[in-house]
Amino acid sequence: MTGRRFRAPVIAVLATIVVFFGLASATVVAAPVPQQGVAVSTSHITTECAGKPVRVAARWYFPPGRPTALVWLQHGFSRTAANLDALARSYATAGFLVVGPTLDSVNLGGCAVAYNIADNAAFARTVGGVFGSGAQTGSPLASSLRRAREAAHRPDVAMPYRMVFAGHSAGGEFVLVAADALRRSDPAAYRRLSGLMLFDPVNSFFGTHFTSAAASLGVDGLPIRVIASQPSISNSFESGVAVLQRTTRQDFLGVRLVTGIHIDAEGTSTDLIGELSELAAPRPRNGRVIHALATGWSSDMVAGTVTPTYYPGGRYYDLLLATRIVTTLPVR
Repeated sequence: MTGRRFRAPVIAVLATIVVFFGLASATVVAAPVPQQGVAVSTSHITTECAGKPVRVAARWYFPPGRPTALVWLQHGFSRTAANLDALARSYATAGFLVVGPTLDSVNLGGCAVAYNIADNAAFARTVGGVFGSGAQTGSPLASSLRRAREAAHRPDVAMPYRMVFAGHSAGGEFVLVAADALRRSDPAAYRRLSGLMLFDPVNSFFGTHFTSAAASLGVDGLPIRVIASQPSISNSFESGVAVLQRTTRQDFLGVRLVTGIHIDAEGTSTDLIGELSELAAPRPRNGRVIHALATGWSSDMVAGTVTPTYYPGGRYYDLLLATRIVTTLPVR
């Protein structure tokens, strides 16, 4: 056998080995790092109402990475934080730290999410103050976060500086009143509030808290976005949305879902009570639109930006209009 004939097979074998181990090394280097998903845990928030201490149950949703802002997500009448689970997870997936308190619906002392048998404005102001002081070490909200992140094994998560208050149904009025109270009582904490995201907000039958808060915040220029459903008994025939349309100073307020029902914001997290109240189930398509617009608009509130696709003239928004999924809420 000549030297040339001997060396050719050897070189081929060596080349194969080099290529194999080279590819193997490249594969190891390029292997994707496992990503954390959304983590959920429960805790409680200590506050007070009608002169008595109150422990409010809360669900915390931790984003995969560092949160961009805190979202207070408040449920509506006869509901709980669990009924907004799908929406909360969508917010967390988009990078927000979310907390959903579960409040009573009826309380003789006014310690409830809705103004029905007793005025709940004082309680809304108190809870708003809890969120306003949330960045302070040892505050009720900071303590709740500490317990929740220990349970979720997320010690890396700190309280974000920026906040968005979001509410569905009666929860929309609750966070609206809380935001206006924070504006008046704690201007420094109010500066942390980037805006309000309201899902079919309901104006109570009693009192004028919704109207006065909406008017004050409208003058102040706080960003407010609304996703409304079709008028119905459940949303007081859109009386709350009508107030926001009259009082806003913004050129754009939000949208109405063409086939929307009051529990669309709950989506897959609704229950039999919710479906019986509407005699219908939430449409998955509406849920996807709610998640996309709410997280997009909220992200813009926090960053102080305008992402064109989520607004009139933008590709996604105009597609929603063209396919008759939404209509734009007129402002007066």
